[in-house]
Amino acid sequence: MTFIRWIFSLAILAMWCALIGTGLFVAMHEPSDELPEAQAIVVLGGGAESASTLTPDSTQRVAHAVTLFEAGAAPQMVFTGGGAIADAPIMAREAAAAGVTETALVIERRAQSTLQNALFTADLGNLDKTQPIILVTQRYHLPRAWASFRWAGFQSIHLSAADPDAGLTLDQRLLWEAVKWPVNVLRAGAASAAVAADVPRESWVSYLQ
Repeated sequence: MTFIRWIFSLAILAMWCALIGTGLFVAMHEPSDELPEAQAIVVLGGGAESASTLTPDSTQRVAHAVTLFEAGAAPQMVFTGGGAIADAPIMAREAAAAGVTETALVIERRAQSTLQNALFTADLGNLDKTQPIILVTQRYHLPRAWASFRWAGFQSIHLSAADPDAGLTLDQRLLWEAVKWPVNVLRAGAASAAVAADVPRESWVSYLQ
């Protein structure tokens, strides 16, 4: 029982640290007026309500990414997101409808988690992990997204909030981040150990969902 209490206490502490850290980031993050020229704008899927309708988060991410693209921040846009209704293709269609040329759109439709967003984006042959990327998602999600893409090997990651004017609000999304952070750390650590042990990717990649 003592061991179980210790594990439970450690989990609670980890979630509190994640909540406080994410909350501080959201409260203190200052959007940059200037972003360096990057090889790609990487937009993380925020879900789809149907085969033709995005969630408000996804819609906001697409709109922000299109603004960056039109400003010349990068020559291509990468949309990553899968699941029962893959949101990446829908986001790409929204970007095309907003005027982005289809040749500039890249779709990664397998990822079902932030870790998989990072891992499968790293697999894309048109990206160089040593070159800058601009990561687009909501403010509350940026820290975990940054950590995931660093874990996947990207060396130069610039953050751009899809909701740059959002302030700190203790809502369901922020609370979920507190839960997801320690889970992500454990999953990423286990995946790294599997890679070090030469375990085939197909044996463990589904556990990153």
